[in-house]
Parts: sequence; C-alpha cells; structure tokens
Amino acid sequence: MMAETHTKSEVSTTTTTTSPTYAAPQKSSGISLCLQYFKTGPGIVKLVELLLGILCMACAAPAWTKGTHWFLFVVVTAFVSTSIWCFIYLLNLKSAINLPIDWLLTELLNTVITTLLYLIAVIVQFCSILMEPQRNIAAGVFGVFNMLTYAVGSFYLYRDWKDSHPHSSFSGSVLKRNP
Repeated sequence: MMAETHTKSEVSTTTTTTSPTYAAPQKSSGISLCLQYFKTGPGIVKLVELLLGILCMACAAPAWTKGTHWFLFVVVTAFVSTSIWCFIYLLNLKSAINLPIDWLLTELLNTVITTLLYLIAVIVQFCSILMEPQRNIAAGVFGVFNMLTYAVGSFYLYRDWKDSHPHSSFSGSVLKRNP
C-alpha cells in the first residue's frame, strides 16, 4: 500500500514590526532568574564587555605609571558597573523594583559615559608606555576593543530607547517657540 500524500498547503503570514532588541519579560511580583537576556545581542555585548575588561585588568594589573593607574581606574569602574547591570538583568530587578526610573535611559547614559572614559583612558595608556611596553600596549589594544564594544552597546541601547520613546520631549513646539 502506498502512503497517502496530503496536498494541503499551509500559508503563514508574517508581519514586520520594529521591536526593541530585548523585550523585557512580563511584570512579576518579585525577583526571578532571567537568562533570556544573555541570548540577545545586547546581552552578548555585555558578556564580551566583561571578558575584555578582565583581559584589560590582567594586562595592566601592576600599574607602574600614572597613566596606567587612570586606565585601571576606568577599566575597574566599567567592569563593576557592567557587572551590576548584568545582575539587574539576570535577576529581573527592573520589574521587581518599583521606582520611577527610566532604566533604558539610565543604562544608555552609563554606557555612553563609559565609552568616552575608555577613549580617554586608552589614549592615556598609549601615551604612558615607558615601563613594560609590551604589556601596556596589550592593555591598550584590549582597551580599544572594549571601547568599541561599549560603543556597540551604546548603539543598541540608543536604538531601544528611541523605539520605546517615539516622541521625545525636545521635539515639537518647544523648539519653535523662539520669540
């Protein structure tokens, strides 16, 4: 006996909408473990930022010059702030804490400031390669890579913030009221 073949065709329709890179989970009443964020683009970028931060700290660890002291200060501060944001996403604290905070804007400002501080720190690190030049150059190169990673993270956050705030408070008649 021959197997029957069905000629019924299924048609699926797809709609394209612009949605944020990371859609936050539904509101919950408390702290819960949320690993889905680290499977998205911004989550992977955060993990890469942490990994490159560890490499920067390892390469520049005993700071012999003032420039390397500044570089390590920026790297450690960025590492701690990125770790805090990772824990906020990992434990789903954004929905568990009921505070009037624009979380995306806060994270965007943090990431943009960190990117600019990394730019300054990398320039200072490259200018202070007097002692242990190979190690300081490696720290500076990893710093450049981490600065670029923070810039990509800033782009993701800006895009998500713009998608969630379609009409900015700085647009419209406020700018046109010039007497």
